[in-house]
Amino acid sequence: ISCSFLQIYNEKVFDLLNTSKIKRHGKQEGLRIRWSKSEQFSVENLFVFKCNDAEHAIQYFNKGVKNKVVAAHNLNHASSRSHCIFSLIFEITDNAAVDNQVVSKLQLVDLAGSERTSMTGATGLAQKESIDINKSLFTLRKVITGLAEASRGKNRGVSHIPYRDSKLTCLLKQSLGGNSFSLMI
Repeated sequence: ISCSFLQIYNEKVFDLLNTSKIKRHGKQEGLRIRWSKSEQFSVENLFVFKCNDAEHAIQYFNKGVKNKVVAAHNLNHASSRSHCIFSLIFEITDNAAVDNQVVSKLQLVDLAGSERTSMTGATGLAQKESIDINKSLFTLRKVITGLAEASRGKNRGVSHIPYRDSKLTCLLKQSLGGNSFSLMI
């Protein structure tokens, strides 16, 4: 079992378990998302840690939560300013057939809430954060709607599913449209 924890802040991906800052020209850069031949998006240089047990995974989760970007506004004193994905990767090898390996991934996603700047009083950087949050949530809605229409045989002009329109939907592509189960609460 291994885990990773990332946040998507202002449409940039940051590792919540690697607190070293990469800065160029005074700006913090995010990690790159790469496309692999197996039709998966992955985050380049994302730290992945082995977990001995559930307690160990929870320790990594708690460490990452402390590094999330939060800020106060008119409606919330500790508003999440990013979308976060905590991934648990399970790799199982059959001892009788060493070449037979099964890999499963559980992704726990914390979405930042949709915001109206008129209600939050956001200006400047906080307003940009709100715009990026709302943009990725809008794209997520378009992806889910496109998948639902495709599963019912209704295309209604949707020629493709717009995963690439947001970093969030890129990273959730396999969870939403792959060979997987998704549950939203």
